[in-house]
Amino acid sequence: MLVRSDSPPASDVLGLALEVLAAQGLRGEAARAALDAMARERGLPVKRCAALIVAAVDGSAR
Repeated sequence: MLVRSDSPPASDVLGLALEVLAAQGLRGEAARAALDAMARERGLPVKRCAALIVAAVDGSAR
């Protein structure tokens, strides 16, 4: 039996985070640069920062 995780795969998380940033007016390279900058400022891996963005929009950030 497969165990289903509530969190999407890392590649999906990056895509979702970029969609969130696009909804805020950042597209393409600007969105990716913003995500990279946020991760760097917080000392987090980009994938973790993306997961936090998605969780915040989803209402599940802790």
